[in-house]
This record gives sequence, C-alpha cells and structure tokens, in this order.
Amino acid sequence: MIPALAAANLLEYGGVVLLVGGVLARRWLTPGHPPRRWPALGLLLLVLGAGLEVGWTLRDLGLLTAPDGLAYVTDTTPGRAALTRVLGGAVLLAAELSAWPALLSVPPAAVLLWGAAGGGHGATHGPGLHTLTALHAGAMSLWLGGVSALLTHPVPTPAQARRFTPVALACVALLTVSGTALTLRHAGTLPTLPASGYGRTLLLKLALLAAALLAAALVRRAFSHSIRIRPALALETALLLGVLAATAALGTTPPPTHGGHP
Repeated sequence: MIPALAAANLLEYGGVVLLVGGVLARRWLTPGHPPRRWPALGLLLLVLGAGLEVGWTLRDLGLLTAPDGLAYVTDTTPGRAALTRVLGGAVLLAAELSAWPALLSVPPAAVLLWGAAGGGHGATHGPGLHTLTALHAGAMSLWLGGVSALLTHPVPTPAQARRFTPVALACVALLTVSGTALTLRHAGTLPTLPASGYGRTLLLKLALLAAALLAAALVRRAFSHSIRIRPALALETALLLGVLAATAALGTTPPPTHGGHP
C-alpha cells in the first residue's frame, strides 16, 4: 500500500460522500441541512485528492512538466477518471448552489460516481464492473451522507429516520451485491481472503460494515424509544468512516487476482 495514494483515495472518497450524500440530504432527507459548505468542502477534497494522486504518479514516473501532466489527465485511464471526478463534482456543486431542479443534479452525480469508479483497480474494469463500482460508491455515499446529516442535524426526528430507512436498506442491498461481485473479481472466494494483504484488508472492511449494520439497528431502536439517539448515530458514522478508510487502503493494495502478493 502506498500511503500517499491511500491518502488521495480517502480525500476523494470523502469528497464524493460530501457531494453526493450531502446533496441528497439537503434536497430530500433534512432539507437545507447540511449547510452548503459541506458540498463545497467535498469539491475541495476531490481537487486535493486528484492533485495528490496525479502529482504522486507523475513524480513516480519522472514526468514533471506541465505538458506531462496535461497528457496524463487526457491520455490515460486513471488521469481521465480523476478529471471526470473533478468535473462531475464541480457541476454537481454548481447545481446545488444555484438550486437547479433536483433531477438536473442526477447527471453530474452520475458523472462524478463514474469517475470515482475509474480510480485505483477500477482502471482495469470493463463497463459492467465499472458500473457496479460506481453503484457501490454511490450506495456508500448515500448511506454515510444520510447518517452524517442526521447526526449533525439540530433536532433529528423519527420521521427523518423513517424516511431514510428504505434508502439505507437499498444501499445495504446494493453494497452486498456489488461488493460480492467485486470481491470475486479481485480477491477470489471468501476462504482465500486471509492469504493476501488485499484479502485481509477486505475482511477488515467487511467486519466494519457488519458492525455498522449492528449500529444502524441501535439507531433505529434509539429513535423508536427517543433515547441516546446522537451517540448511536455517532457510532454508525464512525464505523462507516472506518469502512471508507479501509476502501481507500484497498485501492492501493495489489489484489491477488492481479498478480499481487500476500
């Protein structure tokens, strides 16, 4: 795992969550919340992450001139993916700041997620797996963005929780289906996972995801009894952030099916 690239991945994933998840929350779950500075910060994280990723790669390749950078982001798959992420995020932010109709926010969000799916190991995917990766990123962004919005809302209500529940369940289902397909593509079957660094990191991610599901059950119970709502939401948010960090590490860890080593 390369720490600089893992950090770039984490910045970009955080940007996707703040933009996609934040915009959905503002438009539908907790209207007007989170504040507009959340998606604006999301774009900043995307730009910083893309800059770190592209800069580190160019330095590693010994390509240090401006024309080298321009050629990288226009002529290579990872470079175009980084550019796509930033452009999709910029248009999505513009749509939110300008209060475009909600449906007009969907295309730039899709462009952003498509670009996010093209980073790391996604650069080797065909259209089918690329689409699954984009859906995987979208599901995580909506789940974490929604939980974060509830956590930071001045007065989270049971009505908001009920509104979010079917979305969260759909996200979990989509994460399960897409995650299974991606696991089989990159790491093989479940019994073989402990044999590689990639597999062990993936197992950590799965454990954090399972814990987040248990925390979500605690959140539902807290809302139904109106007790300790914010601590339960904080626990679920923290576990999902752990999932995000593990995902960032996976993006720079060679999968065994790609010729990686334990």
